[in-house]
Amino acid sequence: MVHCTCSEAGVATAVKDQTQTRPSEQTLVEIDKVPLIGETPQPLLQNWLTPNPLFYVRNHFDTPEIEMSSWRLSVDGFVSELGQLDFDDIKRLPKSTSTITLECAGNNRSDLEPPTPGNQFQEGAVSTAVWAGAALKDILEEAGIEPGARQVLFEGADSGTPVPGGPEMSYLRSLPMEVAMHPDTLVAYEMNGEELPIEHGYPLRLVVPGWYGMASVKWLSGIKVIDYEFEGFFQTDRYVIENDDGVWEQIKEMSTKSLISSPAGGEVLANKPTCVAGMAWSGNAQIKNVEFSSDGGQTWEQATLTGPSERYAWQQWHMTWTPPASGHYTLACRATDRLGNVQPIKTRWNAGGYVVNGVRPVCVTVAA
Repeated sequence: MVHCTCSEAGVATAVKDQTQTRPSEQTLVEIDKVPLIGETPQPLLQNWLTPNPLFYVRNHFDTPEIEMSSWRLSVDGFVSELGQLDFDDIKRLPKSTSTITLECAGNNRSDLEPPTPGNQFQEGAVSTAVWAGAALKDILEEAGIEPGARQVLFEGADSGTPVPGGPEMSYLRSLPMEVAMHPDTLVAYEMNGEELPIEHGYPLRLVVPGWYGMASVKWLSGIKVIDYEFEGFFQTDRYVIENDDGVWEQIKEMSTKSLISSPAGGEVLANKPTCVAGMAWSGNAQIKNVEFSSDGGQTWEQATLTGPSERYAWQQWHMTWTPPASGHYTLACRATDRLGNVQPIKTRWNAGGYVVNGVRPVCVTVAA
């Protein structure tokens, strides 16, 4: 069962709150200014592509200042040819383009009870863009990977102190060699056909298809091939989750998930057939089906998948719902991917507030 998060007496309040989180002009819903953190407005979660200014932002440190005349991308470690690549060196490589959905690992953190520390995202820390750039594989192959290499370490130009009183550090993340060498892993310099915006990592960022956004390092300044398992702060202290056996695991691929983008929570609907629409995605495979419920999960029916269908992008869905009568309804949706991964009814609570992919109710009222 999916339980309603409001009561019939509280519907008016829900409408007011929803309006407050939905600006009259489409702007990023700002959570913090420094570092910049914001989520995509709820009405935009029904667009297959997210406009660059409305693509969610989750930065860990302040935006670095980049001087392109002296900017270089270092490539070192277990490679045959150490390199200092300029922007033209990257752009002369074959250009790869892919539509990719990115989701912050802390998306929907505000849904958890009891609450957990961290940015209290609602459901807008997920967005989709057409990314273009060089395949990371091409950069690594040009450098020549030496025997014994196990991971590739990526450094961003942003730095700061993630823990008050702690040491200053750059944003560092690593990938297993097989992920780094996958032909679809990108070093991107374009976003939706435009130059990569500064808040999204200009001039270069890593884009790791299927993985939560923390893996896609922005303001990429260094690539290092290493012969060990990296255990840096943003790899093993943050973005980890405790499994059922009490073992802490690093967060990787996005879990199967879906949302209702229309109607909005708290909305009052006319008593007539209504189009219900939303999005679904999974980092492990394309979406196979989406189910819809209008009775809090007691019964489910198949929705219709619509729009483009691409390996790394979310899937649009819709259906026509005819309310049987006026009253208060708890709408819900759940997705299944092509590997059989089913979105859970309830998120397994965790102290970091990560991977919140449980079914999220949308409460509406049908007018008499």
